[in-house]
Amino acid sequence: MPVYKARVSRKIFVSQETGFGVFLVRLEGARESRVIVGNLHALSVGDFLEIEGEESEHPRFGRQIKVSRFDFVRPEDAEGIVRYLASGRFKGIGRKTAQRIADHFGPATFAVLEEQPERLREVPGLKRTAAAAIQEGVRGSRVLRDLTVRLTPFGVGQETVYRIHREFGDLAMAMVEGDPYQLIERIRGVGFKVADAIARAVGVARTDPQRLRAGILFHLQQAESQRGDLFVPRDELLQKCAWLLDVDDADVFAVLQRLLERGELRLVELPEACILTPQNELIETAAARRLRRLALDGAAAEEPAVDFASVFATLALELTEEQKQAVLAAVRNRLTVITGGPGTGKTTIIRAIIEVLRANRRPVLVAAPTGRAAKRIEESAFCQASTIHRLLKFNPESGRFVHDARNPLPAGTVIVDEFSMVDSFVLFSLLQALSDDTQLIIIGDKDQLPSVGPGNVLRDMIASGYFPVIYLQRNFRQDQGSLIVENACRVNSGEPLLLPKPDPDADFVFLRVREEAQALEKVERVLRRYGAEHPFNSPGLQVLAPMYRGDAGIDRLNQMVQEKFNPEPLLLRREKGAFKRLDKVMQTRNDYDKGVFNGDLGIVEGYDAGGRLLRVDFDGWVVEYAADELDDLSLAYAVSIHKAQGSEYDVVVLSLLGAHARMLSRELFYTAVTRARRRLILLSDEETIARAVANSQPVQRRTLLLQRLREEFAPAPPPEPSGRPQGPVV
Repeated sequence: MPVYKARVSRKIFVSQETGFGVFLVRLEGARESRVIVGNLHALSVGDFLEIEGEESEHPRFGRQIKVSRFDFVRPEDAEGIVRYLASGRFKGIGRKTAQRIADHFGPATFAVLEEQPERLREVPGLKRTAAAAIQEGVRGSRVLRDLTVRLTPFGVGQETVYRIHREFGDLAMAMVEGDPYQLIERIRGVGFKVADAIARAVGVARTDPQRLRAGILFHLQQAESQRGDLFVPRDELLQKCAWLLDVDDADVFAVLQRLLERGELRLVELPEACILTPQNELIETAAARRLRRLALDGAAAEEPAVDFASVFATLALELTEEQKQAVLAAVRNRLTVITGGPGTGKTTIIRAIIEVLRANRRPVLVAAPTGRAAKRIEESAFCQASTIHRLLKFNPESGRFVHDARNPLPAGTVIVDEFSMVDSFVLFSLLQALSDDTQLIIIGDKDQLPSVGPGNVLRDMIASGYFPVIYLQRNFRQDQGSLIVENACRVNSGEPLLLPKPDPDADFVFLRVREEAQALEKVERVLRRYGAEHPFNSPGLQVLAPMYRGDAGIDRLNQMVQEKFNPEPLLLRREKGAFKRLDKVMQTRNDYDKGVFNGDLGIVEGYDAGGRLLRVDFDGWVVEYAADELDDLSLAYAVSIHKAQGSEYDVVVLSLLGAHARMLSRELFYTAVTRARRRLILLSDEETIARAVANSQPVQRRTLLLQRLREEFAPAPPPEPSGRPQGPVV
């Protein structure tokens, strides 16, 4: 393969995700510039390279060299040294400083910088602070350069390389070569395949216990993050890991046994042998124990007085008998579950419960899993509410919630709405922060999709039969002729929908759409139709779709809305998209340090080019994102139905097409329809709707909460007549 020497003269394009780059270079001995392409994200203008690659002819961009390998070459002439130092690669070195350094050390400049950086103090006019900054930059640049060259062949992108370097610093290369599998746990963006490719390249054997351990833990993590399972049957785990790792079952079994012996994993008989992590075992066992204590063993509290006449007068509304019973159950029981669909008066019940508790001077806190859900409670129930995470107050320094078993929440009652979104970890954390005499009132729709995180908490608690459950049957919006609610009920019961002719004043509008291109066009027209009332980035209007890919998938819808409706210039471009000022964006994972959480919606405020920081306003909370943190943000003009769970919008535009067939289910459709508060515009066709309604697939997740509840609530067996004194039960 041909080898060339070249100097980088211009950057054309670099993908921040994949590391793919396009640069213009001047080849040694050649008059004209050439284009090089490949994993070149580490290059800067002015770099001198030795590259290995094949020439090719691109049908659109012409001749180029596909680089398979490159090494940095130090320039030897004075001008080359200055240009290289001032290229921006070394923090703190501009053109003037670079010239001083090159004039002082001449051809020995690079040897001094890398081997005797303390000699920078000899350079006339160079301040000590600047010298220290240059030393640090040179050292970091060398490590980053070596790391880039080492990892680029394995498809590791620029942002991931930066994360590795930031995590391990000067030890990055040693850590990568010593145990590449730790990258999976410690570096976001590195999965098992990448880590495994690096490991095999540095000589890790196929049956190495380190490799097999990583494969086992990776499969358990995938089961949790992709399917919401908290355990995996042992035989299934052995079979799938053997296939993933290309080894025999016996090899995986031997390593699994050692992990069980060392306590890194746990085994439970259900009756088949199942494997789970110690954390997942603790979460559900402790949650079941706390639920029992809250329900049965809490300190007796004085039963609150309930004066419904006073409640009616204060709230200017009257409760039905069903709602009264729900309020009475909630304020009199230590733990109550209230479940019902949209329009069944859950918000009214929350308002009445709060009023009764306030009248009895009982402090109450209200929370929901997401910021949007909490804000909706504040707007409709006229009370202060927060997310569960903010209620518990995460402390970044300790890595723990401020409120836990040692520091419980200062509340006599805690009300949590949208409980179908609560996963097993959030349940555990919340229960740990409740004192034994705290009332817990749970409100949610059991027929919605389960939480994005692992577990099936609401359904498991209802199925256990150990807690008072109030089922709200009467639908007030349906009584008022709401077609949204009528059709939501029909979806939930598997009945055909009512699809009247389009009426712009109706709350349920059906527009017959079959093709993806047609759906894209219809979405644009709908947004223009409601633009005066709901601007393109309004939180009151939301486009929903089941899938990200496709000509009318979420990614394409977001791109279309941004291009057609946001006139602002681009702030920065990425391979998967771009950001502009005023873009509506969503946080895609919990970030306790920044205080933003999965599902939070914000508006892009601006971009600090100097610090390379994107600023996003989350309802007055401004958060800054560095370049390698932008994966946590996505455009949110269109979002998935899962991401919209727990939120309500004035207007919902729902695209449900035949191309989404593998994702369609009754539960998904029901959750989507019930996101609309005032108007739903459904872009679909009769066949696709019928397929979705008929396909009921309640999510079955592998959890232990139901079993642990049965164990906790089961009556203790009588003591055996051994004649020996019985010790205390701990």
